[in-house]
Amino acid sequence: MKTAATNKKIRELIQAVREGRLLPRTEFQRRLVWSREDKNLFLDTILRNYPFPEIYLADGDVDLETGQGTQLLVDGLQRVSTIIQYFEAHPDLKLTTVTPYRDLSEDEKKAFLQYDVTVRDLGSVTREEIIEAFRRLNATKYSLLDIEINNAVYGGALKKYADHVAANAFFEKHSVFSALDLKRMGDLRYALTIIITLIGGYFNRDDGFAALLERYNDDFPLEGEMEARINRVFDFIDECGFPPKSRVWRKADLLTAIVEMDQALSVQAVDLQPHEVVKALEDFYSRIDSNALEMSGIPAVYYKAALQASNDRINRVRRGVIIAGVLRMRAEGEISTELTRDALVA
Repeated sequence: MKTAATNKKIRELIQAVREGRLLPRTEFQRRLVWSREDKNLFLDTILRNYPFPEIYLADGDVDLETGQGTQLLVDGLQRVSTIIQYFEAHPDLKLTTVTPYRDLSEDEKKAFLQYDVTVRDLGSVTREEIIEAFRRLNATKYSLLDIEINNAVYGGALKKYADHVAANAFFEKHSVFSALDLKRMGDLRYALTIIITLIGGYFNRDDGFAALLERYNDDFPLEGEMEARINRVFDFIDECGFPPKSRVWRKADLLTAIVEMDQALSVQAVDLQPHEVVKALEDFYSRIDSNALEMSGIPAVYYKAALQASNDRINRVRRGVIIAGVLRMRAEGEISTELTRDALVA
């Protein structure tokens, strides 16, 4: 596939889209959700006359009677859309650091409209070739894990706060993440799971990520509350002084402990005592680790929920109910009754 690189003025792109000669095709796009900050920075790049990455076009349909044809925007949807929103003063575009187009001087408006955009033309190719070209341009869409896709797609407020949580010294101090976790953004996935669970409860695998990342892309008003709650739990766990080889440091078990301790400390105002908590949890964990083949009752339910499909919502809920009971020193019969009542055991 041959490509030809040329330049087009911004005014040419705006006019082509308005006249229907350049067609944004969202099925080829990565559905990148730019934050307000991303859009402002991009527009500032243009206004300061700095370059930005090239966009890709391909030939569309041609009217054989009139000779008029269209082009498809294969890659660059957010860039072109932001340019048009800026030019048209679209209400969805919230400018914070950039002067509105209507307030620019004549020379600044002319410079904006005359800005050269590098365009690479794929020419006349089939739909399948376009999709394959886009796949290779944006390989993250097809080869990366869900969290890596979300990281590529969302860069706003919630994602940045999740990065902040993932970098907390608590995780490094207790060797929670492996080298592979760090390489494949497992730490970011874990931090997002904690935050989203504290906001809305247990969910299924990574299903809750995209909706809240988009919802809190521009602003995350819960950041202060989350920061206080998460730090309170981390400090409490450190005060407990769990042994380095405790089951609590396994990621599935730690997630449950963090969520249920938060519920007790910050939501229900339970007076948890570190020495009582560490004894209760270590006694419970020891029954799982020392007798895995002959377990029954509550330890068996927890063991299976932590081992098989541990990220499924129902298994997260099972572990949560059990650990919540252990933290509150409830009898096993009481915990078992709650599991049965909520249809969490067969």
